[in-house]
Amino acid sequence: MFATLALVAVLAQAAPTAAPSSPDPCAYDRAAMLTLTPDAFDQDVEGGWRALSSRPGCRAAAADLLETYRKAHWGTLTPAELHLNYWHEGQERASLDQRARAKPLLLAGVNPSAPDAYANAFAEYAIGSVAFLDNDRAALQAARDRLAAVPAPKDWPQLAADFRKKFGAEMKWPMNLNVLDHMLACFGRSYDEAYEGCKKK
Repeated sequence: MFATLALVAVLAQAAPTAAPSSPDPCAYDRAAMLTLTPDAFDQDVEGGWRALSSRPGCRAAAADLLETYRKAHWGTLTPAELHLNYWHEGQERASLDQRARAKPLLLAGVNPSAPDAYANAFAEYAIGSVAFLDNDRAALQAARDRLAAVPAPKDWPQLAADFRKKFGAEMKWPMNLNVLDHMLACFGRSYDEAYEGCKKK
C-alpha cells in the first residue's frame, strides 16, 4: 500500500502542469463595437474596425467584424454606409488573398444612389480592382482608361478646396486613378503590394 501511495505521489509530481492559455491577440469587445455609430465604427482608427485590422494577424477578424456589424445594423444603415461597409470588407478579404470572397464584396461597394460622376468613377475603380484580382490585365487597363475619362462633377473644385483647407493635401480627380495605376505597375503581385505601389515587399 505504501509503495502504491509513493508511486502515485511520484506520478503526480512528474505530471506536467497545463500551460496558461495565451490571450487572443484579436479579442475585442463585441458589444461595444456593435453599439458604435456607423461613422465611429468606420472612421475611428482607435476604436472601430480599423483598430482591430491594424493589429498583427487580425485582418481576418476585422473582415468578420465588418460583416457582423453590417448584419447587426441591416435596415438602419444608409445606402452610403452599407456600400462602404461592403467595400471595406472586400478590401480586407483581398488583402488576405481571399479573392473569391473579395470580388463580390468590392462590386457591392459601388453605391448606385451616389451622384452620377461619383458612382461611375467608383464603379470603374471597383471593376479595375476585381480585374486585378482576376489577373486580367486587359480588363484592368480598360477600367483604368474609363475611369480616367470620367468628367469631374460640378462640385469637385469646392470639394477639393475644402479638403485642402481641412487636411493640407491635394485631392485629384478622378479619385483612385493612382490605385489602378499602381495595380498595373505591380501586376501579378499581392493586393496590398499593388495598392501601395509596390512599396511592400
